[in-house]
Amino acid sequence: MREDSGGARGLIRSGFPIAALLAFEAAFALAVMLLDRNNRALPSNAAYVALVEGLVIALALFIAIVRGLKTRGEIAKAALSPLDSVLPPTRSYEAGLWRELLVRARAQATREAAERAAHSTSELEAFLATVHALKTPATALTLMADRAAREGLLLEPGELRLEIEELDRILDRAIGTMRLEDFERGSRIVAVDAAEAARASLRKHRRILIARKVGVSVEGSFTAATDPWWLAFVLDQLLSNAAKYASSRLEIRLSSSGRKGLIEIADDGPGLDEEDESRAFFRSATGSAAGAAELGPSSSGYGLHLAREASLRLGADLGIGPRPGGEKGSLASLRLPLAAGAEDKLSPM
Repeated sequence: MREDSGGARGLIRSGFPIAALLAFEAAFALAVMLLDRNNRALPSNAAYVALVEGLVIALALFIAIVRGLKTRGEIAKAALSPLDSVLPPTRSYEAGLWRELLVRARAQATREAAERAAHSTSELEAFLATVHALKTPATALTLMADRAAREGLLLEPGELRLEIEELDRILDRAIGTMRLEDFERGSRIVAVDAAEAARASLRKHRRILIARKVGVSVEGSFTAATDPWWLAFVLDQLLSNAAKYASSRLEIRLSSSGRKGLIEIADDGPGLDEEDESRAFFRSATGSAAGAAELGPSSSGYGLHLAREASLRLGADLGIGPRPGGEKGSLASLRLPLAAGAEDKLSPM
């Protein structure tokens, strides 16, 4: 109610300048007429003149209010979709400048709204990917508990650790998703022993490697200029993927050339076909390699997507594809900047 009365007062105020101008004109005409009664060119009936002038003033005020109501209705309609509504034409240079400013502001607001929508969609996809990935180890733990209860057996610690470690890796990916949002402020570039980082990641995956009887070798070393947490994260995603698909062997080779260091992770699993290679870093990619279902906990592919995003921010190059020379399996490669002075201490590739 207050809003309506306030709007009515605003409409009256908007028509007041016109009414005041007409009133001044009427008062001036009456004054001239009264001061010069001998001039027969002017009307002699002051009441008649005042009535006509009053009607003109009322009509002008009525027209102003009607136009104001119409404009208010148009604005209310435009408010339902302010970024898509049609702007009225302008009749003055100053109004045209304000209209141009409004058009620019609307364009910027539209871009920001689209970016927020894309960001919200990305966050929802990340959340759904995490929930979907959590279902696999949770289901495995439930089946193990049901089997133990049904057969009166104790739960195997080794099997429990495998699934718990898979849960831990999934949670690491969730943390990685959040840290990517504030990458610049939350990362620090220091000298990192790449070989030691690879061995630390292998230790995290030792149970699944032992359970699957996969042999491992690490050759070479270099010192990288990178963020240690993110390097560990990327290596964890690559080794987790390789450990699930390797048949019996996993090889890690480190080398350097110029100002770059190279980490290669090769497995002897089924390898990648052309479709897998082209979409390996998609958010929801899943491998189609033969027998993948029997090679350990399933992967949504979201970990590789995050590894790729982190690598781009680190100034590193991450790739995955078939092993060269027709060898069986796949090869993941991570090329990193060397720490200052490290290029002089390392042998070339």
